Amino acid sequence: MINQVRESALKLDDDRQRVIFDSIHAGKAQFYVVKDNIAHAKLYLLESDSPSRRRVIVGSANLSERAFSGKQPETLLVFDDDDLAWEHYSREYDAVKETAADRVDLPIDVQSREISFADTPLLQDPGPTVFQPPPPDELTVPQVVHKVEELTLPVERIVSPHVTRENGRQVITPKVKAEIKRMRWRKGEQEDEATRPTSLTIHPESRHVSLSGQTLSLVADDDGFKRSAAAIVQYFDNYELGFVGDVPRLQRDYFTFMSWLYISPFICDFRARAVVSGGNVFHYPSFAVIYGKSNCGKTSLVDTLIASMFGHPSTVQKDSFTRRTLRGLQQNYKRFPVVFDDITRRRFNDHGLDIVKDENLPPVNEHPCFVVSMNAEPQSFQDEVVKRCLMIYANTSLPTHDYALADKLHTSVEEIRNQLTTDFYLRYLNRVMEKLDSAPMPYDILRMSSETICDLLGEAIGANLPEWSHPVSWDQYAGGRYERSARRLAALLAPENYRKLVGDGEQGWTLHANTVTVWERADAFGRTSLKSEIPDFLYDDTSSVDDTFVLYRVQTEDFLNRKVSPPGFKWPWNR
Repeated sequence: MINQVRESALKLDDDRQRVIFDSIHAGKAQFYVVKDNIAHAKLYLLESDSPSRRRVIVGSANLSERAFSGKQPETLLVFDDDDLAWEHYSREYDAVKETAADRVDLPIDVQSREISFADTPLLQDPGPTVFQPPPPDELTVPQVVHKVEELTLPVERIVSPHVTRENGRQVITPKVKAEIKRMRWRKGEQEDEATRPTSLTIHPESRHVSLSGQTLSLVADDDGFKRSAAAIVQYFDNYELGFVGDVPRLQRDYFTFMSWLYISPFICDFRARAVVSGGNVFHYPSFAVIYGKSNCGKTSLVDTLIASMFGHPSTVQKDSFTRRTLRGLQQNYKRFPVVFDDITRRRFNDHGLDIVKDENLPPVNEHPCFVVSMNAEPQSFQDEVVKRCLMIYANTSLPTHDYALADKLHTSVEEIRNQLTTDFYLRYLNRVMEKLDSAPMPYDILRMSSETICDLLGEAIGANLPEWSHPVSWDQYAGGRYERSARRLAALLAPENYRKLVGDGEQGWTLHANTVTVWERADAFGRTSLKSEIPDFLYDDTSSVDDTFVLYRVQTEDFLNRKVSPPGFKWPWNR
């Protein structure tokens, strides 16, 4: 609660923020936690000296803008300058405060440091703490469940054997509290900076940014800015030194991903506005999937870009890619991108589809985007995933047999990372927030982000930019999402695969008036039919069964940009 008050105050960019923090440091604003009694009543005692006024508010409303705005049903009773009401409810307040409350002291630097779990009264109280677990039906708010999940996962194995249970109540003894403190201290000493959980908070209006609870200055060093820009260009140019395949396409696709990743901390705001205003939430994907061959540089790309943003790579262990943990990460990382590396297709389908397809807003204002890299083929994803995620397919790779080249590029990447600072991204954040002042809900986030990156690269380098570093639009990206699916469908609908009868052969197609019937069996490697990866508006779902599906002929011809007709003589108007 205290951290929420702190975050709300940081959003204010006027004198109200100063009044709140000054009141806290002067001891005028104090925070207490109910310990032994349950106090569900909402009671507000308001008093001013000049003019002399008193107001008592009681009822169901929490102290929030939503509760007092009239946007949700609430019951409130108000007593203005009523001495009897003031005395009665003051006694109720004092009774709760004096007999059942622990005070929580805030840190001196409240603007830059959050309250840690170890500073709460639960662990500061030297005596035992008894609590009554709520019934399961009361634990229905995902935020509550997942907020404690981050603590209970590592604590449970050590602490649970020492927690005693009496008549349905659980007792946390002083020994358990000491063990928790020691465990958290050990974790802090042993934690690897590159993999530590972290969070990012941004208040665009006040330009306040904090990383893991520490205020982040947005002042960029000019020399660091130029070095980082040169390092980014060198990193992308490295793909031309030995990668095999369509290297320019790879560079452009990876630059598209960079444009999305850089603006991803703001996507939670865009999605919220889209939901409220009826906008197209698909234009603001909260998931990015980079997939393709195992040696196409996916992991290195993500680590390098995250390091350019926050100073170090950050990857979540892949065994945490579960339904429950994904929801917990969504509600605890705030705006910091959550990165998973080397996730299998099965794990993604089993645990990731629910959150990908969920277009409801999480119960927190700030929530992160997810990056998933995986070794997968282009036919691995359903259409409902493709249209909701930023999909980057890498068909270009580094030859595995050329060890000298691999070592050379690895050394080059390490040297590039040593040149990287966060100054380029700090300058980017300033520039993007200036643009968001006039366009808080941009229609094309890729264009806004890529134009900003290109402008900054031009300012830093002062020379002609490489071909890959040109602005990219959402329409350009979206137009290429189904390019590989279209090529595969076109190959399946080749004249040599035409059959007069449905089911004749392992694969084929035939015509029936305004529809095209297509069948394709799973191959020896278990790869299933094309149906799952083509846009769902192309096929008639009611007439499609298993690996045989029926396409609408006109829509299919528009999708392929060519006529679908049987082999043989073609009249000029059918060519």
